Amino acid sequence: MLIPVSPSTVSINNDPLLQLYSRGSRQHFFQTSELMYLQGDGNYTWLHWVNRPSIIMPKTLKQLAGLLPAGKFIRVHRNSIVNCQYVERLERLKAGLGTIHLVNGSALPVSRRRWEAISELLDHAQTSTK
Repeated sequence: MLIPVSPSTVSINNDPLLQLYSRGSRQHFFQTSELMYLQGDGNYTWLHWVNRPSIIMPKTLKQLAGLLPAGKFIRVHRNSIVNCQYVERLERLKAGLGTIHLVNGSALPVSRRRWEAISELLDHAQTSTK
């Protein structure tokens, strides 16, 4: 399942920015290209970045998914969304389960239901970049 485009996403130099929160009159924007993956934890979501510490947001994974650019992020499990550019490989495990390995060494579960679509999407993305 790809993440839908959000009209509220701002873009600079074709790199969409994600507004996560405002404090008073200050707005905080983050480049989506630096976001490796998101992990849901109840009504909170952990955002794991390339060059900054992970942060937790008081929003559900579904709420944040609507703010991400289409085609760059994919939902791999009910509690995980990954940035396709940081996927290193997919690994098939027993009983239809799978794992997605990221370039930073993180390994996230891939649900049985999403395995086929994810493997096809990533295979297509790899062949189109060659």
